[in-house]
Amino acid sequence: MAMYDWNHNCKKDMADNFIEYQIYKDVTGQKDKTTYTSNGSGGISTFGAIISVVAGLFLQAALYVSLGIDVENVPVLIIIILWVVFSTIVAIIANKIGL
Repeated sequence: MAMYDWNHNCKKDMADNFIEYQIYKDVTGQKDKTTYTSNGSGGISTFGAIISVVAGLFLQAALYVSLGIDVENVPVLIIIILWVVFSTIVAIIANKIGL
């Protein structure tokens, strides 16, 4: 049971227990590794993911313009598949360069 009402709701409840336990862990140096460090698996950042999605759209538009294809005649399923493929290619490149 918590020794102090940390959230000032006039009850010593589970929220106070959790806050007090986190303070105890911080003071004693028993930090959870997954909370404070990454697992080292790498991966693409949020910025890299956003860049890959936008670049996928631009690459698809560049493909249609270079081939002279009218987008109104392209089925939606093809547009989505090409967008996913181009975004995946850009995401792989962004991951390789460290974005």
